[in-house]
Amino acid sequence: MTFFFLMVGLYAFMSPSLGLAGNAVPGPTDDTAAIIEANQLLEEELKLAARPHIYMVLDLASNVIQIKSRGIELHRLPIADWRQRGTGLLTGVFRLRGRPSVTRPKAAPVDIASIPAIELRTMPDRYDLIFDPGLIISIGQTARERPWPWVKDLAHEWWARVAPMLGIAIDTDSMAAVWVHLTLSQETAQSLAWIVTDGMPLIIGRAAFPHG
Repeated sequence: MTFFFLMVGLYAFMSPSLGLAGNAVPGPTDDTAAIIEANQLLEEELKLAARPHIYMVLDLASNVIQIKSRGIELHRLPIADWRQRGTGLLTGVFRLRGRPSVTRPKAAPVDIASIPAIELRTMPDRYDLIFDPGLIISIGQTARERPWPWVKDLAHEWWARVAPMLGIAIDTDSMAAVWVHLTLSQETAQSLAWIVTDGMPLIIGRAAFPHG
């Protein structure tokens, strides 16, 4: 077991895409590409804002998740850090397959009225959001906050990379074109789990309009 943890730690140290300092796949580096990507995001949002529904904007350039409706910001959730795996595009509209599962309070069958309401603190703080087409957003906390789950996530990512090299089949969802891990505080993660709904649209921005 100790050897396993040493191997995972060594892999994290050697792989830039798994480091906690900084993001593995930055947005466009030149002004022209940044302007094009920011314009594409704006065009997609204008289409979503034209309809009376709630949608999510993952602004990786500003490290924030915005929950919006009709272009108006309803909630703003900070991102502590993020990293990306996969070379697929993050453009266009993604749709959430299903919200995270919740452990609901139980009561005796004869006492249904006494079932307590689901509260924010009962929402999960570590989960995967699977979007179509081909996107997984993994939610978790820092190694300092939740060391053991962090190690498990790291091992899972390591196995997703190594298994195909060994000819071992893994879950098709793990082979999504793009995988993004968001590091959120426990309260922020629970708030996001509370807010998202089945089929919720998502757009992603990695670039901001250049200044000057």
